[in-house]
Amino acid sequence: MNRHGFSEIHKRASTDLDGGFIGTFRGHTVASVFQPIFSLSHSNPVGYEALCRPSDAEGRSISPLALFGQVKDESDNVLLDRLCRAIHVQNFSKFADKSWIFLNVNPLITVLGKNYGAFFKEMLEHNNIPPSQVVVEILEMGIYDESILSAAVNYYKNLGCLVAIDDFGSSHSNFDRVWNIQPDIVKFDRSIIVQAENNPIVRRALPSLVGLIQELGCIALMEGVETEEQALIAIDSNVDLVQGYYFGYPRSVLIDQKTPGNALSQLREKHTEFSTTTRRYYREEIDQCHTEFKSMLKAIKTGREPHEASCKNMLGLPSVTRVYFLDESGYQVGENIFRNQIPEFTDPRYRPLFEAADANWSRRYYFQQALLTPEEIHITRPYRSLIGKGQCITLSALLDTPDGKLVACVDLTCAS
Repeated sequence: MNRHGFSEIHKRASTDLDGGFIGTFRGHTVASVFQPIFSLSHSNPVGYEALCRPSDAEGRSISPLALFGQVKDESDNVLLDRLCRAIHVQNFSKFADKSWIFLNVNPLITVLGKNYGAFFKEMLEHNNIPPSQVVVEILEMGIYDESILSAAVNYYKNLGCLVAIDDFGSSHSNFDRVWNIQPDIVKFDRSIIVQAENNPIVRRALPSLVGLIQELGCIALMEGVETEEQALIAIDSNVDLVQGYYFGYPRSVLIDQKTPGNALSQLREKHTEFSTTTRRYYREEIDQCHTEFKSMLKAIKTGREPHEASCKNMLGLPSVTRVYFLDESGYQVGENIFRNQIPEFTDPRYRPLFEAADANWSRRYYFQQALLTPEEIHITRPYRSLIGKGQCITLSALLDTPDGKLVACVDLTCAS
């Protein structure tokens, strides 16, 4: 059966007054626009997401959802999906650009397409677009059958395309899908950058989330970046690629890469200032503590007074929550040392974690780093404290004392 094979789909394409290819479906017209996707490192667009711009029979613009609302049955679904992709690829091919083209694909259509004739490979060959230039965005909303997703992903990977997961962090697009699909690119849902703009905790955690995606072997793409503040947060999070109205609106033509002064290059100086501002609290909180920590370490090394006495000035600083010591195996020597017997910041709900004598902290980054470079003071990024609901920063250092080698640790409250 070849009801919606490439040859039939190709017949539905025509050119408009501007020379672009358009398609027709149930009296509606379908045109293409392309939104640039920038590499932060290259400061240039490395890809374009192809998006449809439909019009009704009177030539009025309508939403893509309204267009797909005209679908009557399975055959219509396959036809419209293939028509949009054919128009996009045909329009993109006329630019002779070597960037990626991102194509949205419903995996269910890929599976159903077997009943409607060959299409995708023939379409690319006809337009001289190699599969290696195509990034297939898997639209997984409403797809609960993992076998359908796997079949679609494997088809495009075997063809030689890259595969991207869209809207990560929203609905069904989560870590399970990343592990199962093993995409080449993960596109963070716009809601994440919006939350990071409004919530300091999300903003602080975002680089770690991006790093985790990268550790899983994926390129991280932040989509939906619409303001300068969001752009600076995206850069600060260390994502690889960015997309959104701030960097470029969808257009029927591609960006001229020879044009100097794009939005990304103009952000460099602002990002330096932004980074300084957003990290100022980090430096201000630890500068005084760093100086006092040095004095504390010097006193402990002499062994002239008990550790509690050596920590007195350290514990007098308002941001310091506790001091504690670890042996060379990471076991805590004695209990936490506080300025008061029952510290005011302790949340009673976390009481089971309060007593820490003999607890093993060898897995902690601050302990491992201290062992690597004795006498050097190490400072962590903010992380979740175990003795309260807030976040903390830890200063640590390995030193020789009359009682043997100890890793001295100080926890500071972290400003929100």
